[in-house]
Amino acid sequence: MARFFAIFSIVLILGVIMMSGILSRYGYSLADPEMRIMLGICLFVALYVAWRINGVLKARSLKLSDREAPGGAGQGKLAGLFAPRSKALAAREAQLAARRRKLVAEGKLAPEEAGPEPAPAPEPVPVPIATSPTNVKDRMAARRERVRKAREEGKLD
Repeated sequence: MARFFAIFSIVLILGVIMMSGILSRYGYSLADPEMRIMLGICLFVALYVAWRINGVLKARSLKLSDREAPGGAGQGKLAGLFAPRSKALAAREAQLAARRRKLVAEGKLAPEEAGPEPAPAPEPVPVPIATSPTNVKDRMAARRERVRKAREEGKLD
């Protein structure tokens, strides 16, 4: 609510200053009784703008707490210290932990059983590096051999 009043007061002050500057340029004054409607409209516009800005800022702050960091940031070892945890993820983890405790109490799950083991990561395949010391004749001979085998297998016309 304090943010709303701060935004409202800033927008109202700016609106009144700009309106009085424009009106004084043409010889009018905001203190005249005819300008009450203008001040009322300025007040309502400031209220609406402050309400919209406050709503956008509130929605943005709520979305930021549930959103993952952009670009995969916060995926490292220190992610738990700096990135806020999603409320949905925390609720899901609590639900799974409660279910696991219930299954252990019923004897359907061993206490040390942690779940399926993750598959080991495949070893990287070494990529052959194209070397330039091979001469052109050897490369062309290897190409001719590949083309001949492809024709025998029916892959080429």
